[in-house]
Amino acid sequence: MELPIMSVFGFSTEPSVGGDFTPIWKYDARAGRGFRVDRVDTGNGFVSEAVDITSSFKALFDFENVEVGHIDFTPGSPPDFALVPMGSPLPDRPSPRHKNGVRFMIKLAKECAGTKPVREVAGTSKAFLSGVEAVYRDYQAGKAANPGKLPVIVLEKTTPIKSGSGEKTSTNYRPDFKIVAWAPRGDFKFEPKAKAAAPSIQTAPTPPSTGSTKVEPPKPAPAMATAGEDDFG
Repeated sequence: MELPIMSVFGFSTEPSVGGDFTPIWKYDARAGRGFRVDRVDTGNGFVSEAVDITSSFKALFDFENVEVGHIDFTPGSPPDFALVPMGSPLPDRPSPRHKNGVRFMIKLAKECAGTKPVREVAGTSKAFLSGVEAVYRDYQAGKAANPGKLPVIVLEKTTPIKSGSGEKTSTNYRPDFKIVAWAPRGDFKFEPKAKAAAPSIQTAPTPPSTGSTKVEPPKPAPAMATAGEDDFG
């Protein structure tokens, strides 16, 4: 393997390789769909390709290492994170563009993983955050009975949430995740973006009642009672 050439600064100043980044799984709250975003080499450079895996979504969630804070998703620019480990005092908001958000890692199951199963998940949508909070509470309730394991989660359904009124009415879809099993972490490694901070007790807020009606996604998520290491190997 050819090593990068070091500059006078002690690190490489050469352009990074197109595939050298943490791949992501993105939930589109406006459509109620989840996408695996792959980087594809066209021969003239790398492009992002969104693969809809809503119906087959199953993943190991690293809820042991949730990061919280502020995220700026400005179109045309890389996301800007100001995060701390969950349980730490929230950092200052860097700009008015930064919204409250969370970030964590998942490991997709073989049937929906593509070539890179480990993915970054980050979001600021209130519908998305509400769905993550609900399944995180389920994780907290079940982790003591499953020591040394992480939750295996599917996207069971989506719930439309309307906001505004009149011409300004809009609908987003909350992801309703469900823990279907627990599995060992294995070789699933956490890649942090948060800055260390002094620990403190943080109580998650109770999500507001929306009065919305649950609807099924176009295709049902797979029902799984158990999961083994082979699903994520």
